[in-house]
Amino acid sequence: MPKKKKDEVIDAVIYEKKSPKKKSSKSEEKENQKVEIVSSTQEMEKPYFFPRLIAYIIDVLLVSIVCSLVMLVIPQSENYQKYVEEYEQIQTNFIAEKITAEEYFNQSTGVVYDIDYNNVLPMILEVVLIILYFIVFQFYNKGQTFGKKLMKLRLISQKDSELTLNQVAVHALIINSILINILVIGSLLFLGRNYYYYASSALQFIAAIIVLITLFMILFRKDGRGLHDLLAGTKVVQEK
Repeated sequence: MPKKKKDEVIDAVIYEKKSPKKKSSKSEEKENQKVEIVSSTQEMEKPYFFPRLIAYIIDVLLVSIVCSLVMLVIPQSENYQKYVEEYEQIQTNFIAEKITAEEYFNQSTGVVYDIDYNNVLPMILEVVLIILYFIVFQFYNKGQTFGKKLMKLRLISQKDSELTLNQVAVHALIINSILINILVIGSLLFLGRNYYYYASSALQFIAAIIVLITLFMILFRKDGRGLHDLLAGTKVVQEK
């Protein structure tokens, strides 16, 4: 091979080794997404407690209004109102000291079960609406409910990655008491009259404890993350 040709081949090989390889469109897309997430999180900061509280109240009121409108078109059980009136009478008798605390407890236990059992369909529909709003809608709306949108808040992943549906689901299951409500409905359908009152009372107590712990964590943690955020790997940020 002539020396000139040989030198050209060697130069071509050296250039090919030194020149960077072209990245695939998928890898470039992933890197661009990472850059966007990092840059967007840098423009956000830890929100104050009251904007989060106001956003939560707005969302709860909105879901309650929608639930109430849906319940208007659902036929109510014939016995439901009768059991409600019976429970109100038991309360009136207890306040008037016509019955003792033990009698009040024994009488109300069965009536509470009857009220909820005749109201089980609305209870299930309420849980479905909460799931649709706080999980499905919030995920596809990129971490924002209407309340968060109004208060310029956003739910994001704790790590610099895209928020996943699993993260939003775990977040909502805890803070919006979806898991507790599902367990209450399960105990109503499967535990029966004798054990439902105790199970539902215990579950509601656990829900209250979770809310209190979460409030204290949001108030006093530097990153403002509650119990639900730690378990879901999320955090709520304030958009500028």
